[in-house]
Amino acid sequence: MPTYAISDIHGHAEQLRNALATIPLVDPGTRLVFLGDYIDRGSDSLGVIELVRATQRAHPDQVVVLAGNHDLWFIDWLDDDDNELTWLMSDLDLLTVKSLLEPMVLAQALGHEDPTSDASDLDGTTMNRNIKAAVRARRADLIAWIRSLPLVHETDSHVFVHAGVDEDAGELWRHGTPEYVFTEKFPATTGPMLIGKRIVAGHVRTTALHRDPGVHTVFADEGHLYIDGYVEATHRLNVLRIEDDGSWSESSVGLD
Repeated sequence: MPTYAISDIHGHAEQLRNALATIPLVDPGTRLVFLGDYIDRGSDSLGVIELVRATQRAHPDQVVVLAGNHDLWFIDWLDDDDNELTWLMSDLDLLTVKSLLEPMVLAQALGHEDPTSDASDLDGTTMNRNIKAAVRARRADLIAWIRSLPLVHETDSHVFVHAGVDEDAGELWRHGTPEYVFTEKFPATTGPMLIGKRIVAGHVRTTALHRDPGVHTVFADEGHLYIDGYVEATHRLNVLRIEDDGSWSESSVGLD
């Protein structure tokens, strides 16, 4: 009964599709945990979310989907005041918004009728309000689904989480970890197992953890497996496979 894990897909739907093709979910003993950050940075955030949701629906007893910080920041943007523009301004070239809204719908939110133009003469608050209203209207089911995502998944031997847990809390980590730490912990903790189980996480690019700065493969130590392969630069996803005995292997999947 192997368990696979994928993290930090960031709008790269083709890489995810190729990665899923390597995971034998047709075997009912196979498990898959998505560790979050489905949106932003890539051009097809909607495609990633639709593929993750479809995989979960097709295999509800085998697939676990966790939230990452980018997913929750998107929800925070929708819920925040219209004059809070931080998330929208960080969506470079409106890549995430463009994946969620049809060109004419976005153009109208920007205050014109030209689906080829990202320009807007609207003030920031009005533009932000319009775009949020359009996203809510067009993607209500997607928004509800993201809101429903858990932050952590625990097995007999591993804890799966987007960023990490408060390891100083030891085996009381569930009670001792503030919610934001599950999705935003930084820097990554490395070293021995402190909570009685090995932690599997994304969030921190593995190139920052390896001694060789050009390496993007899974980073492993006694207490952790970090798997974020920096897909927006490498164009590849790390796919982690964990066996029942705790041994693990990895593959790197791109567009080829």
